[in-house]
Amino acid sequence: MENLNVMVVSGSSRENDRFQRMLFRAGIHNIRRCGHIREAEQQLLREPVDLLVCDIQMPDGGGAELIAKVHAGVRRGELADTPMLLWQSAAGKLLQESHVRLAREAGFNYVWVTHPAMDDGECSQFLRQVELAREAMAEAARVNGVPGRLGTRPFSEQEVIEALCSKGNISIDLQPQVRLRDGAVVGAEALARCMHPTRGNIRPSVFLPVVSKLGLDLLLFFHVLSGVIATQQALNEEGVRLPISINASAATLASPNLVREITMRWDKTKLARSLLVIELTENIEPEIGLDLMVALNQLRANGFDIACDDYGIGISSLKMLSAMPFSSLKLDQLFVASMLESSRHYEIVRSSILLGKELNLQVIAEGVESARHVKALREMGCETGQGFGLYRPMAPSRYIELARRAPVECDERSLDS
Repeated sequence: MENLNVMVVSGSSRENDRFQRMLFRAGIHNIRRCGHIREAEQQLLREPVDLLVCDIQMPDGGGAELIAKVHAGVRRGELADTPMLLWQSAAGKLLQESHVRLAREAGFNYVWVTHPAMDDGECSQFLRQVELAREAMAEAARVNGVPGRLGTRPFSEQEVIEALCSKGNISIDLQPQVRLRDGAVVGAEALARCMHPTRGNIRPSVFLPVVSKLGLDLLLFFHVLSGVIATQQALNEEGVRLPISINASAATLASPNLVREITMRWDKTKLARSLLVIELTENIEPEIGLDLMVALNQLRANGFDIACDDYGIGISSLKMLSAMPFSSLKLDQLFVASMLESSRHYEIVRSSILLGKELNLQVIAEGVESARHVKALREMGCETGQGFGLYRPMAPSRYIELARRAPVECDERSLDS
């Protein structure tokens, strides 16, 4: 932990001093202190940090303003990624939970909250969580090209375009979906990957907006479909028949003749159509609503399954759920990952599972990060989960090996992290 870079942003010099002394006793010496949001923003642009510690109730606009500035810096390409975040506040639980949700919405993957009177023992426990998070980020960087800290030069749009246009730079990973009762792998989600010829993997959050801007969504969809078809054919040779899902936007699904093209390509494999699941990934634009409904109904009538992805994050989710012929409901990871810290998110997850069951939908919880998540979801009646605490996205060859073993037990070491 000696090389951990920390920035403490607080209006209270007394609390600054106290927290810094605890970090020093824990062996951490790379600490910067800021008393104002503007100063913190300027320093973040100059030098990277691993952990940002921020007082929720800063005098100049509140800590929320700094989170918005970091988010804007990432979107502009001035910052490569968000750091880990520790909120400090003596405020009530509701305000703390709201700030945790705010940070997650702004792209902070690791967020904690504590009271200013944290003692040495609590600090040690927290730093252990930070160490586990750093290990997870390092693994993500190795597998998916996700930077583990601020300061890495972002990919330019031109570099992304070069990668997209170069042959062989688009591939897929598969993230297994697990039956929570016994750990058996029951399916997977296909995730598009993009590799730059010299700089390595490009994060989906970077290349997917460029794909959309260039109007290449449909081309990417069929590339992923080809990867899924190849994987399913290999699984079929091993006697394994598990569904794989593909993400598709509303605009992609509303494209003319899309259903006919999907059906034609899939039927050439001689595989059951139920082995392909289409996940609708966004809200419906009014001008494409009817075309989308036609496409989804055609897909269901032809024997393909349809999933409502990221359920709960769009204002039209309930309307979509009532109007579209979905066969499964995927709970957004924002709610699942934070449900153990947020009573509101816990109730949203619980009620969504009940709703899915009443509508005879398969409910899949995304964002399963620990054994505690698994236990809570089981108690709520959720049967299927997906997330880093179960399995990380993996190459198709590794997934094929994994799927050959049935049932597959969850890795208890990862679940306990």
